[in-house]
Amino acid sequence: MASSLSLQSLFISLPLDQHDHGFGSGNYPVSFWSKTSGIGRGSHLLSTKKFELNCSRDKEMDVSTSALVDGAAECLDEMEIKEPVEPSISTMLMNFDNKFDPYDALSTPLYQTATFKQPSAAENGPYDYTRSGNPTRDALQSLLAKLDKADRAFCFTSGMAALAAVTHLLGTGEEIVAGDDIYGGSDRLLSQVIPKTGIMVKRVNTTDLDEVASAIGSRTKLVWLESPTNPRQQISDIRKIAGIAHARGALVLVDNSIMSPVLSQPLELGADIVMHSATKFIAGHSDVMAGVLAVKGERLAKDLYFLQNAEGSGLAPFDCWICLRGIKTMALRVEKQQVLL
Repeated sequence: MASSLSLQSLFISLPLDQHDHGFGSGNYPVSFWSKTSGIGRGSHLLSTKKFELNCSRDKEMDVSTSALVDGAAECLDEMEIKEPVEPSISTMLMNFDNKFDPYDALSTPLYQTATFKQPSAAENGPYDYTRSGNPTRDALQSLLAKLDKADRAFCFTSGMAALAAVTHLLGTGEEIVAGDDIYGGSDRLLSQVIPKTGIMVKRVNTTDLDEVASAIGSRTKLVWLESPTNPRQQISDIRKIAGIAHARGALVLVDNSIMSPVLSQPLELGADIVMHSATKFIAGHSDVMAGVLAVKGERLAKDLYFLQNAEGSGLAPFDCWICLRGIKTMALRVEKQQVLL
C-alpha cells in the first residue's frame, strides 16, 4: 500500500559512501516536501544532519514498511553537503557532549574520589589521582575550552589561584606589565606577593596604547589586562596590545571575569591566556569558588597543566560539578542581567 508524501518525518538509511562525511551508520530523521504539500513542483528533503537533497519528481511511501517508492536513492546524487553552523553558546551549554562518562548521562556525574583503580601494577588507566585529573573536572574544562575557543582550559580552586599559576611561568629578573586599574585581589598579588619572587611589576594605563608600548621592554614576559577594568570599567584595545606584546616576545593575559565567555572571547582578539573567576557568572549561584585559565597553544597548555598538578591547585570534583550545574543557565543569566530595570 502506497501513499503520496506530504510534509512529514521519515527515516532513511544512508549509503556507505556517505558515511565518510561523518553521518554514521544508522537511520536519520528527515523531512520530505513534495508538490502535494503546496510548496512547489520539486521535492525537497532536509535532514537534521546538515545535508540537503533536491528531487525533481514526486515520491510515495509504502506505509507498511516506511520505505520510499520510486527510487529515492537516485536523488542522493544531487545531495549537497553543507558546512555545519557553529552552535550558539546557549546551545553548547545545554547540549554539551560529555565524552568523559561511559554511560552517556545527560547530567555529568560527580566522580567524588581521590584515587582510581589501575588495570595492573604495570599498566596505568586514564586517571590515577584526582590532583592530576578527574572526569568531572575534565568535563568542565572541555566545555570551557569550547566556550572560549581555546586549545585547553584548566579549572583552579579560585580565580586568584589561576592568576598565581600564570605568574609562575616567569622567572627571577623578568617583568610583568599590568594595568593600574584592576581587581583588588589581583592588585594585592602584583604589589605585595610577586615582587618578593624577584619578578618586576610595572603598572600602566592600559587604555593608552603609547604608554603600554613604552612600558614593554626586553624583560617583559607578560602583559596583564582587564577590559573592562574593575572597578572603573575602562576599555583596553586587546587586539592592538596583543600585537605590540607579541612583537616583543611577551604573552598577553586577559582577566575576563566581568564579561564571561558569553560577551567576550579575548583569545579571538589575540590574547594567549584568558582568566575567569568562575565564582561569578560561570557558576552563577554564589555557592562555589573557582577559577579558569583558557589558553591557546599546546606548549603553554602543557606548562600550565604542570603547574596546576605540581602545586595541587586543581578544582575539586564536587566544585566542578556545582559549576557544571550552574553554567547551563549562564547565557540566560548574562542576558537578563543586562536588562535595565
